[in-house]
Amino acid sequence: MKLKGEMVIELTDTNTGAVETVQETNMITEAVNNILGLNPMGIYLKASGEYDSSVLWNGTLLPICPNMIGGILLFPAVLEEKADHIYEQGKNLPVAYASNNVNSGSNVARGSLNQTESKKLDNGYKFVWEFTPSQGNGNIAAVALTSALGGQNAFGSAAGDASTFLLLKKVDIGDIPKARQMTLFEAVELDFEKNLLYSITFGTSSVTITKIRIPVFNIGLNEKLDDTTYTVLEEQTLTTESFTFLGDYTKYGGIYGRA
Repeated sequence: MKLKGEMVIELTDTNTGAVETVQETNMITEAVNNILGLNPMGIYLKASGEYDSSVLWNGTLLPICPNMIGGILLFPAVLEEKADHIYEQGKNLPVAYASNNVNSGSNVARGSLNQTESKKLDNGYKFVWEFTPSQGNGNIAAVALTSALGGQNAFGSAAGDASTFLLLKKVDIGDIPKARQMTLFEAVELDFEKNLLYSITFGTSSVTITKIRIPVFNIGLNEKLDDTTYTVLEEQTLTTESFTFLGDYTKYGGIYGRA
């Protein structure tokens, strides 16, 4: 089914009461199709046992509205309109957002869903979000729909970074050596298309960068879906001169610069 979106923004001047209206037609990305059609690293499968009881689809992901599509993000710069452009770059972080419920906290970047006017339609869904004069202040150049979880704290915020993410699966890797566990723990980037994971490990006076083969969309004859059979493809250690660890800060806490 082909989806189409219509957006109307009403900006009200609190001093004069004048209302400025902006209306646009939205393009739809592949985000929902990817969630329903792809299974990276077998995330919807249990590594052992017959069924995976950790993925709660109904009420969390389904119905699509207001769950997989249940939030809004407002950006300070324009977005590239491409179907596969699902995650925006870090230099263009949302200035405002809202989820499928009322913001009862102190996060001034987050608005609230108007639960009276938001409703199912015969051929779709209508969302109405509201922001008070103290919420979501900043320049708005683009608007995008997101999931209900994405609308709670966008890409993460001091108000509640954990609520941005939905736990789909837990994997116990306690039986592999600690060094290999730490390589996974210190992962910084995952290339889904090339089945590559990059990890950065800090030493006392060095940094080790490791490139790892990990099954994402294809799996080798001797690989598993529990991260225990990853293969190190390349490793490079650099001697550090521009930073050091100071005081009580650990390798996994703060890094302080030194000229």
